[in-house]
Amino acid sequence: MDVQSVKIDLIHWLTELQDKSVLKKLQGLKEEQESSFELSADQQKELDGRLEKYENGEMEFSPWDNVKKRVRNRAKDAL
Repeated sequence: MDVQSVKIDLIHWLTELQDKSVLKKLQGLKEEQESSFELSADQQKELDGRLEKYENGEMEFSPWDNVKKRVRNRAKDAL
């Protein structure tokens, strides 16, 4: 079944649905989906700053193996 067919099937099912508990769960799922990508003002500011640094070539990157070594060394030091 393709995506469009699934949507139509769900719409038909939803129009006939009378179970309030299921409707509340679906409403919660909808709200969760809609809000799952919202950032706070501080998070958006931080993201914008990092994107600007990236675009200006001001960020330094490390190979993954080096990052793993640093994390492991910090973990050993913490113990």
